[in-house]
Amino acid sequence: MAILNGDFVALAILLLINVFTSDCSKLQMRVVGGSAAPANSAPFIVSLQQVTSTKNVHYCAGTILNTNWIVTAAHCLSSSNLVYNSVVLAGSILVSGTASTAQTRSISYYVVNDLYVGGTAPYDIGLVYVATAFTWTNAVKPAALPTAGAVPTGTASLYGWGSTSTSSEAIYPTTLQVASSVTIITLATCESALGKDLSVNLHDTNICTGPLTGGISICTSDSGGPLMQGNTLIGIVSWGKLPCGQTNSPSVYVLVSDFISWIFSNQKVPSLF
Repeated sequence: MAILNGDFVALAILLLINVFTSDCSKLQMRVVGGSAAPANSAPFIVSLQQVTSTKNVHYCAGTILNTNWIVTAAHCLSSSNLVYNSVVLAGSILVSGTASTAQTRSISYYVVNDLYVGGTAPYDIGLVYVATAFTWTNAVKPAALPTAGAVPTGTASLYGWGSTSTSSEAIYPTTLQVASSVTIITLATCESALGKDLSVNLHDTNICTGPLTGGISICTSDSGGPLMQGNTLIGIVSWGKLPCGQTNSPSVYVLVSDFISWIFSNQKVPSLF
């Protein structure tokens, strides 16, 4: 679903996020076709959670780059009020953060790619800074970055806490989900599957996964999360069709290898911070 400025831009597409409303839970989603991830199997993933009067509510994911920086989708950072009223949860496959290995950090600063214009546009990448450094443990570790310009092929693993539902009624997990051996498809195949109206949103800085037969896909609140090959981050969850996991509904990600220079050059906190 494409959510822009709090409204659905088009019912056929989605930005994989569950925010811009005080009742965030209505928009949550997770990996479709995945299974529960074992503890400590994805120490690089974090949950971005809005702090409310009753509980913290997951709305996006991100990936740890180093002790103070996380990479996520730009559309997860569209509202400064939301971002600065959020925390980052690391080290817990339980979205509740009740695992003994959990580390929670406040967000002190963030930056989005200045070429991102909103919605399902390309350059959907941003960085989040936490002033209190993460402590490395078996449950909290950084991901590796790919070589600049590398074009991944083969299969990858998708992680997230988004909806598992293939219908309009979302179903939410309490445990991190993983879909292993997800097939990477070419941009040409992705474009053909999306059709003329949606393929205009594709860019050569995107990467897509199938299967086009359906059953496995990203979904809302998977936004910003990692597509991994081993410990290497190759994609950042960006957008896809709704309902999730249908035939001819590829998942669209930011191609991380096209943003290596941007990632390193933007890990800077303003001197007045």
